[in-house]
Amino acid sequence: MKGVLDAATAGLRVQFHATQALLKSIAEGESADVVILTAEGIDSLVQQGKLIAASRVELGSSGVGIAVRAGAAKPDISSVDALKRTLLAAQSVAHSRMGASGIYFAQLLERLSIAERLKKRVIVEKGPVGAAIARGEAELGAQLLCELAPVAGIAIVGPLPDELQKLSVFAAAVMAGSAKRAAAQAFLDFLGTAPVQAAMQKNQFIPARRSPRRPG
Repeated sequence: MKGVLDAATAGLRVQFHATQALLKSIAEGESADVVILTAEGIDSLVQQGKLIAASRVELGSSGVGIAVRAGAAKPDISSVDALKRTLLAAQSVAHSRMGASGIYFAQLLERLSIAERLKKRVIVEKGPVGAAIARGEAELGAQLLCELAPVAGIAIVGPLPDELQKLSVFAAAVMAGSAKRAAAQAFLDFLGTAPVQAAMQKNQFIPARRSPRRPG
């Protein structure tokens, strides 16, 4: 497998963006060897025949968390009422526009009837919400814990309260038009190895249990 992986990573080009943005790019003709999206996004592309159904693997899941700038006091988000008080007291609250967590968080603000009462909302069009917090553009922000964890200059306060939490499940598959299917499949197999799954856990991502792939 190492030789295949070496071939796969030579000149590797990786594009990061929100699921909806990537789905739009693929619909407009963007191609790749491996696609990693929310499980719903992957299943939609499988149904469209753009991904190889047999290659689909579930990677794991992550919940939504709140973060502040490194060194700042961590507010109380331990209950629904505490979270509401914290959000209303903040000078600014950031979330993504197109990411799964950003869409959910915007809906959550409406559900909690505080969307119009926030002092300032910072909508992040592209890139990690954590980066906006680290730059001081927002006092606190919400994003998937696995997306907050790698960002320098911030501190994760914690996950949303259980009754408000929503896990996003991610999956991956090989694109039907890939000319490097063996290398792409080897990469997906690599994502299921113990070292990679340990790295996922370290970064607030809950790996899915994967059964060994049958030869052939």
